[in-house]
Amino acid sequence: MSNALINFYHNLEEPIIIYDKKQNILYHNLAFKKIFGDFNNFEGYDCLSKLGYKFAYQLCFLKSEDLKTYCPPISAIKRDVNFSTFATYQKDENKFYHFMIKAFSVKRYRIVYFYDITDELRTEKLKEENERLRIQNVEFASTNSKAQNQAVKMALLNRISVSIKNELDIKTLIEKSLRELSIVFGASKSYFAEYDKNDFIIKYTYPEVYAPQIGEKVIYSKNLIDELHNGEISIQTCIKEHEGACIPLLNSTIRIIMPIIKNTQLFGIAVIFTPKKEITALERELLTGISMVVTSSLMQASLFHQISQKKEELESAIKELKETQLQLINSEKMASLGQLIASVAHEINTPLGAINANNEMMEKLFDNLDISTLDILKEMNGIDKEAIKRITNIVQSLKRFVRLDETVQQEANINEELDLTLELIKHKTKKGFEIIKEYGEIPYVNCYPNMLNQVFLNILMNAIHSIEEIKTKDASYCGKIKLVTKIKDDFLCISIFDNGVGIKASDKKKIFSAGFTTKKKGQGTGLGLAICKKIIEKHKGKISFKSGKLEDEFSFNTVFTIEIPLFQ
Repeated sequence: MSNALINFYHNLEEPIIIYDKKQNILYHNLAFKKIFGDFNNFEGYDCLSKLGYKFAYQLCFLKSEDLKTYCPPISAIKRDVNFSTFATYQKDENKFYHFMIKAFSVKRYRIVYFYDITDELRTEKLKEENERLRIQNVEFASTNSKAQNQAVKMALLNRISVSIKNELDIKTLIEKSLRELSIVFGASKSYFAEYDKNDFIIKYTYPEVYAPQIGEKVIYSKNLIDELHNGEISIQTCIKEHEGACIPLLNSTIRIIMPIIKNTQLFGIAVIFTPKKEITALERELLTGISMVVTSSLMQASLFHQISQKKEELESAIKELKETQLQLINSEKMASLGQLIASVAHEINTPLGAINANNEMMEKLFDNLDISTLDILKEMNGIDKEAIKRITNIVQSLKRFVRLDETVQQEANINEELDLTLELIKHKTKKGFEIIKEYGEIPYVNCYPNMLNQVFLNILMNAIHSIEEIKTKDASYCGKIKLVTKIKDDFLCISIFDNGVGIKASDKKKIFSAGFTTKKKGQGTGLGLAICKKIIEKHKGKISFKSGKLEDEFSFNTVFTIEIPLFQ
């Protein structure tokens, strides 16, 4: 090799290595030695092996029979062809070089040229990284902007929602919605027009200075109305408020028409006139959100209005039902009293007859008064007094029982109330009946005495009828009725036993049903025990019964038990 050529290669900054045809190293420059080391102590293939095992390649078009030992620099030297490839050289653990390797032959020499592209690759990667970061920054800025816009939208929606979502009065809800829309869009004027039979009539305005327009009709095209029916928001630049307006606006203005839907039907429109030059995408989204909030709130208010109406109707129905119930109770009481009238009349007539007979006898004895006559008169007078007392008791019992005007709770002694009821049916139980009283020491309780008397009377009359069913077949049968009062836990318990025919198993589930009766036609209304149950429930108590062979009372067939709380 000429000295001029060697000097040329010697001063190159890129590594150069030159072989002869036998693959002997003839020359490698300083740049080569700096990167790969000095190979003067190696010959031929050993040198190449030392050089090659630190290379990694990405792509090479030369073929090799042994891919495991294949390396681009080695192939470039061993093959007598022009060769070019990219490869990475690892000098040490953390030092890498990237080369474009070119191999070519000049006469009898083989020259391998290592062009260092490490800095170029780094620069390219840096550019790529910068571009990636730039794209990320743009995307982040866009995302951040969207997030900010979304936050603004959500904040506004939240404020409007808080303002109107709990409003249950439709008029107030619409007025608040108009005000909020006007604030958000800086509206110079806004109003709500109700949709009625293809017409829009202004119902509310904001601000109030436009209140004179209330009642005016606003007209829009059929196409626009169809869009509103479909829930679409209309945003247009216009010079007239609506198609039917005679006077144009002072300036070109953006008009926003937001449909308000109620129960899937067009209820009306909110019309907003804003001096804005344009409506942004965020504001359009905001309009859609507000429309949904208003629609939801309107549905809630509408449901509340319907529920309020139903509540009023229900309260009215309950009031009528209570009045009807009271009438039924009074009717049942009068029906029970009607059954007693004949016997009561007999009871009154009997002592009155005695008084009349005695008075007639006294008139005959007035002319012949002596000591014996005086004794007779004293005896007759005693009889009269007893008869009068009997009449007085009966009349007082009737007066106490018929207390239809008592609608306020009052303290009462239940033992005394039971005695009062027994007094009224005394004529029924004089013959062939035994009344057993086992009254406990009980306190006064707050109750409706007249109603409880009705319950006691009904149960006792049923017991008498049950016993009389047996007596019609066996006149000697002794009817027994036992009344027991006691305190159990925090309840006053009243039990009424009888030894009548009892209650059939098939009738037990229907005993307290209105309209059910086991009495013959014309003898019972079927309301007695149903009303009794309602009365006890009104006292926050409960009524129950047992019928059949009673465990503790073998001589009785039926018992009705009433439990009334002591403290109400």
